[in-house]
Amino acid sequence: MSETFRLGAVRACRYLADGRMNRNWRLDCDRGRFALKELVDADPATARRNLGLLDHLAEAGVPVPRAVPTAEGDTLAEIDGHAYYATSWVTGEHLTGADMTSAQAEHMGEVIGRIHRALADTRAGLPEARRPLAPVTGPTAARAECERFLSLIAAGTEPSAFDVAASRALHRRLELIERHAHRRPEDERPLGPYGWIHGDCQDWNLIWTGRDIGAVIDWDRVRARPYGEEVVRAATWQFGLPDGRIDLGKVAALIAGYRTQMPIGGAALADAARRHWWKLLSHCWHLVFHYDRDDDSCDDLFFTEGRMVAWWSDHLEEVERVCTG
Repeated sequence: MSETFRLGAVRACRYLADGRMNRNWRLDCDRGRFALKELVDADPATARRNLGLLDHLAEAGVPVPRAVPTAEGDTLAEIDGHAYYATSWVTGEHLTGADMTSAQAEHMGEVIGRIHRALADTRAGLPEARRPLAPVTGPTAARAECERFLSLIAAGTEPSAFDVAASRALHRRLELIERHAHRRPEDERPLGPYGWIHGDCQDWNLIWTGRDIGAVIDWDRVRARPYGEEVVRAATWQFGLPDGRIDLGKVAALIAGYRTQMPIGGAALADAARRHWWKLLSHCWHLVFHYDRDDDSCDDLFFTEGRMVAWWSDHLEEVERVCTG
């Protein structure tokens, strides 16, 4: 791999076990320190397109690492059915919302706004975004998914500790769906502005250097979506607390920071919040990974999001008032 990207001799290689879904390494080489990533759940053609955005994003003031080209000038190396890319290494840390100040929350919102503004610039070379739809899972389908996983757990001969905990959480999820199904979004037409977004702009993809974001990484999921969707998703995840509560003060700070860069109305953000809440409540994607793919990399997120959606269900209007601003 070092020869493919012309990095020079490898002096040290460390696997980064904290990554989710994709696999990552830190390489110390003759030419410097680099991050190497193997794509697992991304299309190579889309990954090439997104890596091609990094220079434009950097010129637009978005902190991003630079992609390292292969000897052939490609940004992606496809070897034996696997795809890899390398970027310059950025030294820093990943901060949870609890570790961040309100000023840092506002800064995070500003950076997300800069990303959206840069991706909307015609110089980015992206096609014109089409107005997206947001499918709404019905209560019957939501219950059926929970019941399918409960059946898989019941069919096992010796349930694991995860099975037992997941079963309890699924029964709790069924109760919440029954109680709150009438509050789900009414249609598939999200409100507000839309365009190209990062797609996963939260703690594990943000590297902080001091009080500022030094790099936004992992550009695998750039796609056209409502801007409010990314703002709400980033804010509620970043400032979700271990007990399920959401730090609404920092959510408000992030939104204020975003609005310094991109205009968005309160109705669009409240609509995005309602849609994201119902999406979390009506789908258990983590269990698809665990039971259908035999992949436990997102197991902890199932319980983290479960606690948050339970709290959120009891504070639905309060969250939306904060998003409205």
